[in-house]
Amino acid sequence: MNKTLNILLKNKKFKLVNPTIKFINNNYYTSPINKYINNNFIFNKSPESSLLQQTQRINKFYSTQNGCSSNSNCSSSCGSNNSSNSSNSNHGSELLKKIKASPCWSCNEHIEKKKIFCPMCNKVQQMDDSIDIFYLFDIKPSFRVDLKDLSHRFKKLQKQLHPDLFEQSDSQREKNISKEITTSLNTAHNILKSPFLRAEYILNQKGLDLSSVGDVDPEVLMEVLEVREAIDEGTEEDITKIAHENRQKINDLVEKLEIEFQNKNYQEALKQTVYLRYLTRIQEEVHNRLDTHI
Repeated sequence: MNKTLNILLKNKKFKLVNPTIKFINNNYYTSPINKYINNNFIFNKSPESSLLQQTQRINKFYSTQNGCSSNSNCSSSCGSNNSSNSSNSNHGSELLKKIKASPCWSCNEHIEKKKIFCPMCNKVQQMDDSIDIFYLFDIKPSFRVDLKDLSHRFKKLQKQLHPDLFEQSDSQREKNISKEITTSLNTAHNILKSPFLRAEYILNQKGLDLSSVGDVDPEVLMEVLEVREAIDEGTEEDITKIAHENRQKINDLVEKLEIEFQNKNYQEALKQTVYLRYLTRIQEEVHNRLDTHI
């Protein structure tokens, strides 16, 4: 460790800091090596300290840890250490992928993309459009979602980010960001709690679009037409019965989609999601007719 410390200190872009300094968010870095870097070194935040330079430093750090004093692309003279050094260098690159391209707007600290609050100054951060909405709620990207858990996480974030909490802030930018992020969270929550919107979102993330589906199964179209006709002509009791039957179809289809997504059968999931779109629209129409949710 002392050898590594001496090597890193030779690089003037690093400086030793008091290891007793604590971050607001103690979970900012999770792996032991990241904690070591975070507790002992600060990146120079001067304009010339680019993300590429930081990548090189981190890669060099991992290579040094493995006994290689050269760069991450070490020569064949390293022997069997070469593949291990490459793995460590990749680890360093993966670490940097987690860092936001632009630092905190308030204190200039580099933060993870999915962090809503800066771990240094605790200021709310601008939403990154590239972030997967699953990560906003810190849940694993999957079609299967625990709706109760999702609701709990959503309410917790609402309490932290409600615009009223920032009314006393002396920064107009922070006030605006809190409003924007609240809107984004509401949209993300609506997508994840809806089986159809959730399936469509995941498929879009995989490069698949429902509009790319050409011919819809004629049996599906016939079924939808018959149900719509029954809704138009039915009594309130008839429509209620249709609502319960349609809800069961949705539940059954969601179970099938869970299997397709789990098995990564995205083309089949795409076809089933088209069917789910029709069933979802029927359920919405029934809700409007009955003025209640079933």
